Amino acid sequence: MLLLAAWAAAAEESPKLEQAQKTVEKVRGRQFKRPVPAEEIDAARLRADLAKKFDEGLATDSESYFRSLAALGAITEADLVDLRNRLLDFYGSQVLAFYDPSVGKFFVSRSGREKLSGFGDSEETLLFTHELTHALQDQTLSLDRRMRDLRDDSDAALALQSLLEGEATEVMIEGAVGEIPDADEGIEEALAPLLTAGLADLDPEAKNVPGFFTQQLFFPYSDGMAYVRAFKKRGGWKAIDRLWNEPPGSTAEILHPGSKIHAAPALLPDRLAAPPGFAPAYRDTLGEWTLRFLLRRAGGADPDKLAAAWRGDRFAFFRKENRIVYLGKIRTTDAASAAAILAAWEKVSPGSRGVARGSDLIVYTGYEKPPI
Repeated sequence: MLLLAAWAAAAEESPKLEQAQKTVEKVRGRQFKRPVPAEEIDAARLRADLAKKFDEGLATDSESYFRSLAALGAITEADLVDLRNRLLDFYGSQVLAFYDPSVGKFFVSRSGREKLSGFGDSEETLLFTHELTHALQDQTLSLDRRMRDLRDDSDAALALQSLLEGEATEVMIEGAVGEIPDADEGIEEALAPLLTAGLADLDPEAKNVPGFFTQQLFFPYSDGMAYVRAFKKRGGWKAIDRLWNEPPGSTAEILHPGSKIHAAPALLPDRLAAPPGFAPAYRDTLGEWTLRFLLRRAGGADPDKLAAAWRGDRFAFFRKENRIVYLGKIRTTDAASAAAILAAWEKVSPGSRGVARGSDLIVYTGYEKPPI
């Protein structure tokens, strides 16, 4: 889980961590089941941990994943050059601290001291509040297991991350409002964009990575917070407790709070013939967020509205040496949307072909004709 947060030396900052823990418990009305240890790490350790977490979150090796994105049209072939190292540089510049659910520990970056030297105690406490919310989530939700279970469904994984980051950001905001005398909901509404503005202030390293990754990094904070706030307005924190029991299963649910839009099951058969000379690599569900990103790249009128017609997808990727091809089936709300998405898809995905069948569409590369 990538987190935008502050640095802290465990011994020196323990009073702030203790205050942040009290804030989390007060705001959420839940108690920590066990202490959350903190450890400071240097830049080399941080990079190694980020690399490990990045690879563990993929259903395949990173090279196949990157080439799959290029095959879809989310990034270009030119973007592939040294992409993993550039991404790790970027994440290292953004992730100043993180909670690791695999070991139940809060890690803080030594290099973050210089970046946040101008912050005051209250600002640091707020950021620690964000981090410790993730620890509280993990103690109830077993995040490491949940995220591993979603390795072959990047859409559901992004949706869960959006709930987690959205909640942590909202706890941080409510904690800040609680320190203001006579504060009301109006003050919270006014403070929210100010307290989250830093999340959009991406490091200069952002220019070195494709927009797919920078936008994907920011989405759980911005849209995730909007999603959580929509439920919280209706039912308070008890409504968020219910989301813990039944988390969102797709980014469509994040983009349209209150909807229950899960990926349609079994869109592809379990046994599927690979294109000649290719071997199966992995399968994934792209989701509305990725479809929206692709449709925006294709141009055309109102791509976000068109992407909202998504009702499920499943993609199979195949590899031969350094080449990736795919077969995907996308379900939409109606035949007109399927036809419009297909037209845009063929513009953005290099060499792709497809066919619309009612409200479903088949898109593919590497095959002479659709195999299903």
